[in-house]
Amino acid sequence: METFGGAFKLMLFVYAVAAVIALLTAWIIKLIFFFIQKRNGRAAARQSAKHGPHATAAKAHAKSTS
Repeated sequence: METFGGAFKLMLFVYAVAAVIALLTAWIIKLIFFFIQKRNGRAAARQSAKHGPHATAAKAHAKSTS
């Protein structure tokens, strides 16, 4: 690394590794949020099936008007 070219190659390599790590982290966070939304949707569907579709709609209406 005694030359400018060697230092530049090292800089590009470190930048590329950092970019890959950042993209993987963002992808993992996106997957976490996707599974949370999927789980919440499944829980809402279960709640709707348990109490009927009209009870859920009435509850949503009451929540939006308060």
